[in-house]
Amino acid sequence: MAWSDQPAADRVHWIAESLSEPQTAHWVANEAEVSPATARKYLEKLADERRLRRLENGERTLYSPDPVTQYLDEVREVYETHSVDELAQSLDEIRTQIETWQAEYEVSTPNALRATIATVDQTEAEQRRDIAIEWDHVETRLTIIEDALKLYDRFPDDQQLVA
Repeated sequence: MAWSDQPAADRVHWIAESLSEPQTAHWVANEAEVSPATARKYLEKLADERRLRRLENGERTLYSPDPVTQYLDEVREVYETHSVDELAQSLDEIRTQIETWQAEYEVSTPNALRATIATVDQTEAEQRRDIAIEWDHVETRLTIIEDALKLYDRFPDDQQLVA
């Protein structure tokens, strides 16, 4: 099915929830191939449902994905699709990776690693930048997994079956 054959509400929703920076209803309308009024209607609905944030910028309203909703959705997704054992194994792997970076670069955080970039050649600097970005990502993933595991503790009678 072609993009333009998708319902307008779905197109606005997909564009809005994939935003990496706040945008206006007009910008979303162009991307979703709908009128600005249609985009605004669906964006306001998503904001009312807390899927999006409304940001007032002078006379313009900007929209961006709500980070709390995105985080909670991701925690729920991990909880529903992975067993306790899979999550525990992922935690071990992530912690081992972080410990490896800490030992290899003699730093304790991704930002501390970034601070060392000025002391190395260009190739090594690029590698350290990439590792710092990955480190940020795995720390976020670690927190998501820890929170998903807490759901197993909080709702012991609601264990999800994983295929």
